[in-house]
Amino acid sequence: MGNLDSIKDIWKNQGESNIRFTQDDIKGMVQKKSSSIVKWILIISLLEFILPNLAFVFTDFKATRLFYEKFGLENTMNFYAILHIVIILGFIYIFYKNYKNISTESNVKTLLTNILKTRSTVKYYVYYNLTIMGIIGLHMFYVVYNSPQFLQELPDNSNMVMIWIISITLLLVTLLIFWVFYRIIYGFLLKKLKRNYAELSSKDLLT
Repeated sequence: MGNLDSIKDIWKNQGESNIRFTQDDIKGMVQKKSSSIVKWILIISLLEFILPNLAFVFTDFKATRLFYEKFGLENTMNFYAILHIVIILGFIYIFYKNYKNISTESNVKTLLTNILKTRSTVKYYVYYNLTIMGIIGLHMFYVVYNSPQFLQELPDNSNMVMIWIISITLLLVTLLIFWVFYRIIYGFLLKKLKRNYAELSSKDLLT
């Protein structure tokens, strides 16, 4: 934002400088930066969707399939997989729309609205991913730990309460790792969008 602040200072004091910037010039610079940020959000979300699916296609998940079959989780996991794909594709479409809207919008107030929408969409995207991982993890624990196959193989001196505590702790650690990842990647981009929003919402550009 420092460069934009410098440009705005020059614009306010154009009588003291040979360089002249209009409000439209500054708005265009902020718009270009915002468009680039949203494009990266779109690219990262696409990579998040494509790479795991490529890994699934080119990797032998025989052990995973046998695990699902053993505990009757095939239909459940297929349901979650289809649901996840549909929702993620929906988010990607919204990211694409946000990118196009920010890239082409000429009105400052509408551009501000689109930036806010993008920031909200990214937050919902992160919340969804963490939530669905938590739900799937807990569902799998419940099905497996209550199945006859698991209970038959369980040693007599096993403590189910401790097994649940360890499992939930591992799940929470996994979610924390993903949260840190999202915080670093998307948090960095959202901070940049927030700066651009603050720049556009200044009285100098709205008046």
